[in-house]
Amino acid sequence: MLKNKCKVILLLVIVASLISSISFCTTEPATLDNYDNEIMPISETGEGTTETNELEETSTPKWVNNDLFLFGDKVEVNEIVDGNVFVFANEVVVNAEVGGDMFVCAKKFTVNGGFIYNSLFVVAEEVNIDGIVLDVYSCANKFTLGVNGSIYRDLKAFGDTININGTVKRDAYLSASNYSFDASHGIRISGNLKYSYANDISIPEGIVEGSITRSASIDEGESVASVIFSYIFKAINTLAYVLVIVLLSMWLAPKFVARVTSMDTKKAFVSLGIGIVAPIAIILALIILLLSTVFTDIAIATTILFIAICMSGTAFASIYFGNIFAKSVKWEGKLKFVLATLIASLIIWIISQIPFIGEMFGLLVALFGIGTLFVNAIYRKENAVQEVVETKTEE
Repeated sequence: MLKNKCKVILLLVIVASLISSISFCTTEPATLDNYDNEIMPISETGEGTTETNELEETSTPKWVNNDLFLFGDKVEVNEIVDGNVFVFANEVVVNAEVGGDMFVCAKKFTVNGGFIYNSLFVVAEEVNIDGIVLDVYSCANKFTLGVNGSIYRDLKAFGDTININGTVKRDAYLSASNYSFDASHGIRISGNLKYSYANDISIPEGIVEGSITRSASIDEGESVASVIFSYIFKAINTLAYVLVIVLLSMWLAPKFVARVTSMDTKKAFVSLGIGIVAPIAIILALIILLLSTVFTDIAIATTILFIAICMSGTAFASIYFGNIFAKSVKWEGKLKFVLATLIASLIIWIISQIPFIGEMFGLLVALFGIGTLFVNAIYRKENAVQEVVETKTEE
């Protein structure tokens, strides 16, 4: 029965896709440099010795060997996290080490001598970095890279004010209305600087080792009002499309929605992996079918279906993230679940519009959604048995 419902959903997705815009964005992945010898963990440096000894005297140091999800008014990351960190709070402070990526939505975010060994994705009103981060993707009203702050690869920041007092080991991509560079400590940006501004700005000599490139913030002849209206229209269009997909999924395949919302972290990473691999395999198969003289019609139909699935990837991902948001604010009921899903999709869309980082973020979310569809839409006997057991347990 579920298989038939999934087929109906896919057909309706194709119809819904006819009234929606399509955008395929690609970007080259960054290569990992050999930075292990340069970055020393806090626990192995003299700066962290006193604090560690104090912790040993009072309690055992806290280690988190998994992903960490944090919510609250003020959140401090004092644990050594061997995984990714997801934070939604008013104020966030990183005092310790994060082994994976960090995703933050807050009013104020600070790295206070901490280490983030992978990428930082942050949306906040104010961002202050006085620690070490591998890559930074920031959307903030005010962004400050402190004197003790160091970004070991690229900095991509968008906002009103950007202050660069620390060091960027590779390239910096900046978009702001106000810029400030510290010229008293030599080179601040070891690679190239690309910034957007209506006019050229005064950049002190000797702080950028590579080239400096400026691009205009808004295309000539395009008014601010038209830009704002365009973004509002796109946001409404996105929310309407996600709403249709979510309602159809809840109506025609409620078990599929239940499995998506009950996914654990391990299964979520599996979904992302499948979302990356599956499109490549499908594209190769479609090329082979198109080159054949026998299966051309099948290839064309499959291509249309595949495009529809790709367009709906963000909607399926929004179901997963919307459930996390609903649980964090203790929303119950189908109506509040749909509302939480729309809020999650809106946040995803907003981040996707950020210059430099939005395309990659949007692509990863869409791939995660595609993988989520493939992982949870396949009905297996063991899944059916597990669902029956869970139903009996709840009763």
